Amino acid sequence: MMESLLLLLLRIAGLGLIALALTHVFIGRHLRWREDAEQLTPVNRAIFHVHTLFICLVLVMMGLPCLLEPAVFLLPTRAGAWLAWSFAAFWGARLHCQWFVYGWELWRGKPRETAIHWLFTFVWLGLTVLFAACGCWQLGWRA
Repeated sequence: MMESLLLLLLRIAGLGLIALALTHVFIGRHLRWREDAEQLTPVNRAIFHVHTLFICLVLVMMGLPCLLEPAVFLLPTRAGAWLAWSFAAFWGARLHCQWFVYGWELWRGKPRETAIHWLFTFVWLGLTVLFAACGCWQLGWRA
């Protein structure tokens, strides 16, 4: 039962991660990244574009195994354990940044930004918990 639920949640997470990568096009337009990037020096502009590309690539590369081969997170192997715990640490670090890198002045008192802040808080928390649960599964901890 628990294994089936984790497999389903991994597939949903995979779809979500790939969708998040694709939405960067629209996020960039909405936040006017192109206009902001024009203000940067050429080297910083190039770094910004490369980093954005690699964020999207990482999201797709994380999403694909979740979507297409979610069992790799649950089959008891050292690679599966590394994968699960690495993903949990990654999303835990992203959750930390949501609260301690992005200042509250960016969202507090702004209804839309506050809603987005809380939405992503729950998304990052959910991904952290999901992959930690897979890591625990790898260790033989079963519900």
